[in-house]
Amino acid sequence: MKPMFIAAGAALLSASLSFAAEPAKFSKDEKALQKAVSDTEMCFHFAGEFNGDGSARDKEINHMQRKNCNKAGQQLLQKAYRANPQDARLYPAVLMLNSLATEFLSKAEVARLCAASKTELVCP
Repeated sequence: MKPMFIAAGAALLSASLSFAAEPAKFSKDEKALQKAVSDTEMCFHFAGEFNGDGSARDKEINHMQRKNCNKAGQQLLQKAYRANPQDARLYPAVLMLNSLATEFLSKAEVARLCAASKTELVCP
């Protein structure tokens, strides 16, 4: 029963993200990058739900984070952004990743990305 709630929550988050901003379009050759962006968004979402109280819900959140918060995808996203810092499709996920990981963006870079993407979840 709980996996159904998790799937429903993931679907709701996906729908709410798509209403908040037009979904980024990726080519067929960019499937890995598209997955890295999606995984980062889900990782960010689940990080906000973790209570740290050792509850059953925290265990579910840990499981979902292990599934979505993989280092290879995060490194791919950072590498893609560094190779093309003008690719606005990456801005929301890069900002989310920056807030999850050790901050790798300068304050000026965060301000530039926030101004361009208007991502309310991670921008002041």
